[in-house]
Amino acid sequence: MNATKTMLGTAAILWLGLAAMSAPALAASPAMQPLSLAKECSKFTGQPGDFCTITQSSLDAVPVGAKVFYYGPVLGPAILSTSVVLDAGGGTTAIGYCSVDLPKSSGSCSFWAGSGALAGLQALVTLTIDKTGLFHWDGGYSLLAK
Repeated sequence: MNATKTMLGTAAILWLGLAAMSAPALAASPAMQPLSLAKECSKFTGQPGDFCTITQSSLDAVPVGAKVFYYGPVLGPAILSTSVVLDAGGGTTAIGYCSVDLPKSSGSCSFWAGSGALAGLQALVTLTIDKTGLFHWDGGYSLLAK
């Protein structure tokens, strides 16, 4: 019983210490802003270098016509697990990773780096596919100070 109390006490102290150390970093992070993109993927065949084209965007730095390139690995017809580069043109890019369950029409993507107008980008989006085959990314983003 004493060993259990000691272990719980130690865990609580460690947790409080970690929380105290991370508080300044969390306070310094900008708040996530809403992000909504749509893309059509008629040029995507599952091969590295294939792309989809942005058709709607709530973020000015990602205009309609921007491309999302997929570099694999692609695991098969049902699962897409791939590195991605969002290329908005003019040296504005974002690097991320997507995992999609195609039969369920759902997945997620995360972005952790960018250049140009997307420098400092961090984003998390969920992916859905509507009945017309249009892919939607909805979530949030922040642009960290350079």
